[in-house]
Amino acid sequence: MKFLALLISMLIASNCLAQFEKLESVSVSYLGEMVSHPGLKISADFSIKEWDKTKITKKDSSKRIRKSFLISPALSFFYHKRYQTGLFIMPETKYTRQNPKGGFYALGIGLGYLRTFIPNTYDVNSSGEVNKSAAGHNYFATNYFISFGKDLSIQNNLPIAFFIKPQFIYAIPNFPNGTGYFAIELGVRFILKNRS
Repeated sequence: MKFLALLISMLIASNCLAQFEKLESVSVSYLGEMVSHPGLKISADFSIKEWDKTKITKKDSSKRIRKSFLISPALSFFYHKRYQTGLFIMPETKYTRQNPKGGFYALGIGLGYLRTFIPNTYDVNSSGEVNKSAAGHNYFATNYFISFGKDLSIQNNLPIAFFIKPQFIYAIPNFPNGTGYFAIELGVRFILKNRS
């Protein structure tokens, strides 16, 4: 039995190391729920598949377009004063397309969990006493996004990329069916893998 547990642990550890080798980058961004409610997001990009496509231009020269599919586990939160604080665990899958000068866009979807915490909530017990209580909600959440950015590692040899990422987040259950959030991310991506 101990041998089986050790074998399973070794397989899990080797799988984790293999995935770590596919780590492309780590991102930190401002996450503005409804733009103005501040938050923070930390994520990592793991490569699923990448390939290059060569295009012939009108001047008979060629340019290389880099395309990839990535999976990005992420942890984020936002703060809406006097209303709620939200905590997301939201893995995302995205398709990216990058031109030879480092400009890129990405399209993607995420599926995850949203936990909200509601401040200044009180309960009244059977004897009429008012006590402060913890309140919040659990949601299944999904997001849909497009992002645009510039990878400075391509022309400037700096392992950094900047991006802007508008997105729509939908959380269920809520009255009557679900609730939608518009959010914007402004972030920096630290590139860990040389892709030249």
